[in-house]
Amino acid sequence: MVRSSVWRWKTSSNVFSSSNYHTTRRLLRCKNKAASSSPVSLFRLSESSGPYHVRFFSSSTKSSKERLRVAVVGGGAAGLSTALHLAPLVTEGLISGPIDIYDSQERPSHRDIGVGIWSTALDAFQKDTLDSHRLAVDDMLRKGTFVHEAGYRTPQGDWLAESNLEGEGLPDLLFLREMDMLDALRKAVHLEVNRGNVVLHSGSHYKVDSIMEDATTEPWSAPLMLLRDGPDQPSVPTERDYHLIVAADGMNSVLRTAYGGFNIQSRILTGMYAMDDAVKSRGSARTNARDEWAISNQADATGIQDRNYSVFRGNAPVTRNEVQGLDRSFQTWGEGRNMRFATVPMCYPGKDGVKEERHVWFITIDDDTITSETDPSKRKELLLEAFADWHDPIGQLVTATPPQEILMERALAHRHSQQPVVDFYGLINKVYKKSIPAIGQGPAIQYVGDAFLTVDPILAQGFTVGMEGAATLANALESCLTVDAQHHFDSKLAFDPYLLRKELMLRHDSRLHRLICLLRITELVQALGQPISGTLAGMISRDIIRPIMKLSPNFIKTPIFNAVLQYSLGLPPTKRG
Repeated sequence: MVRSSVWRWKTSSNVFSSSNYHTTRRLLRCKNKAASSSPVSLFRLSESSGPYHVRFFSSSTKSSKERLRVAVVGGGAAGLSTALHLAPLVTEGLISGPIDIYDSQERPSHRDIGVGIWSTALDAFQKDTLDSHRLAVDDMLRKGTFVHEAGYRTPQGDWLAESNLEGEGLPDLLFLREMDMLDALRKAVHLEVNRGNVVLHSGSHYKVDSIMEDATTEPWSAPLMLLRDGPDQPSVPTERDYHLIVAADGMNSVLRTAYGGFNIQSRILTGMYAMDDAVKSRGSARTNARDEWAISNQADATGIQDRNYSVFRGNAPVTRNEVQGLDRSFQTWGEGRNMRFATVPMCYPGKDGVKEERHVWFITIDDDTITSETDPSKRKELLLEAFADWHDPIGQLVTATPPQEILMERALAHRHSQQPVVDFYGLINKVYKKSIPAIGQGPAIQYVGDAFLTVDPILAQGFTVGMEGAATLANALESCLTVDAQHHFDSKLAFDPYLLRKELMLRHDSRLHRLICLLRITELVQALGQPISGTLAGMISRDIIRPIMKLSPNFIKTPIFNAVLQYSLGLPPTKRG
C-alpha cells in the first residue's frame, strides 16, 4: 500500500504554494477537528488571512491538576523539531507550558554545507495546520532543491543502477544548506515562543550537566542541573522540575552517557553491533526482568564506533551549464580504502533573491596521510591525487571548491540505540547508590536524534531519523495525555505516569523496524560499495554482482533500486497495478 503522505509538491520552482487548495484543506481539517468527539481544542482563523494565521485555543479542563512538564536538552534539528511537535499539546492543555529548550551553543550554526532531508521527516509538519509547522516547511522548500534522477556508478563512469525519485509512491529528497534548515526550524520555534508555548534558554550558562539525583522529593519529576559557572564549579538546578526530559543533545549526549544503557539486558538493542540480536529478541523482550541492571555493559551500550573512514564535504560553485555530467545526482563506489564520491545539485536564494546554484559533494576515504594533513590546500591536492583516475566531473567539482571550505569529519556511529529511561529513581539507587523517594520513579528520559542513535553517514539519513523521532514522540504523548489519569494511586497529576512510560516503550519498539531497515541497507551498501580485496565477499561483489548490475536493463534494476531505497526509510515497496 502506497503511503498517502508522500509529497507531490515537485514544482519547477521548488516552492510550496499557499494556494486556495491549502486554505480549503486547512479549513476542512480544523472543521473536522472541532467536530470530532475529542474536545481537545477549538480553532480560529485571524481576519488577516495570510499563510501563518491559524490560532488554536485550549478547551481543556485539566488546569486544576499538574500537567506534564517537558524539557528538551539540545537546540539542533532534533531538539527544535521536538519542541515544534509538542507545542500544539501545550495549546491544547495537555502539556504544562512552556516547553523549555536548553541549548548551550552561544550562536547558531552557520555551516552552509548541503544536507538531505527525506519527506518522511517532514510529513508530520505538512500534515498539520499549525502555522509554525507550515512556516518551517515553506521556508525549507523555498531554500532547497528536490533531487530527481539519481544512481550509482563505478569509478570508470559505468552506471550500476538508476532511479527517478519523481516516481509515484517514492519518497522525496530535499537538499538545502544546513544553516537554512536550522534557520527554518528556529523561525518556527520563535512563533511558538511568542505565544508562550516554548522558551529557548541558550548560551554557555545553560549547559546541562545532569539531572538532580540528591535531595529529590518529587515522586515523578526532577530539575536539570546546569553548569552556569563553568565545569569546575558546582552545578545548579533549574527553576522548574520536569516529568519528561528529552535528550536531543547529539552524539556525545551528556544524558546518554550518564543514564543510558544500564538496563540493556532487559530490552532490545538496535545498532551497528546488534542487528541480529534485535531481530531475534523481539518476541522475548518483555519476558526479561526489568531490574536486571547491566552496569558492566553500559560503556559498550552507549559507546561510539569508528566506521573506518573520513568524510570530506564541499559545495562546488559551478553550474550544469559550465560542467558536463551534472544533469543527475550520483554516488560512485570505489574498490578499497572506503573510497566513495557523491554529488547532488542544490539551489537556494542568494543576494537580492537570485537563485544560486551549487553542487554538494562528499568524499569518503580511509587514508591517514590525507586526514593528518593540516594544510587545507595540501589536503585538497591529496584528495585530487587519490581520485585522479575516477570519472568526470569528480575532479572538476573538487577543484572548483576553495580548500578552506572543504569540511573534514571522521565517520562515527553509535553501537546501539538507547531506550527511554522509565525508572530514573531505580537507576540512581541501584547504579549510583543514591537515596530515593518512597514512591514514584522520577522523570522519564526520552532520547531523540543523534542522542538516540547516531547512524553511519553513508546514506545521509541522520537529520531525517531525528526529525521522524520527534514526530513519533509527539504522537505517543498525545495518545496517553488525552486519557484521564487513573486514580488507583494517590496523585495530583493530570496524566497517568505509568501509561506515559508504557507509551514511550511502545514508541521505542515501533522505531526498531525503521532502524533495522536502515542498518541493513547501510551494511548492504557498504558491502557492495567497498569490495575488500582478498575476501570472498569482495570477489563476489566485484566480479559477479557489479558486472550483473552493469549488464541488467533499467526496467529490472530500477524497481530493485527503488525498493531498496524505500526499505532503508522503513517504507513498504510500491505496488504496481
